[in-house]
Amino acid sequence: MPAPGDQYRDTKASINPFEEQIPRVNEYTAQEIATLQSKLDKQLGPEYISTRPGAGGGKVHYLAAEKVINLANEVFGFNGWSSAIQNVQIDFVSVSPHSAGLCAD
Repeated sequence: MPAPGDQYRDTKASINPFEEQIPRVNEYTAQEIATLQSKLDKQLGPEYISTRPGAGGGKVHYLAAEKVINLANEVFGFNGWSSAIQNVQIDFVSVSPHSAGLCAD
């Protein structure tokens, strides 16, 4: 049986899908904040940096997605973080008879 006032509480069925949802921020203890901050302050070693061939015979250095995901899970815990693409900007498009390329930030 619902408690008095439950009809005024939001449920999955009563949330407006067009209304912007403001995510709640978990409250952390000072010790949890200090632990997170110490993990975030560490510099990555060379074992985290991947390399691939780049334009003009050069090399491109980058962080591989699986390494970033593993680091985020290690620091924030599984399901303790999220990611989203905020903006995509196309820098240039190159098309030739044998290939096509796109560079986006």
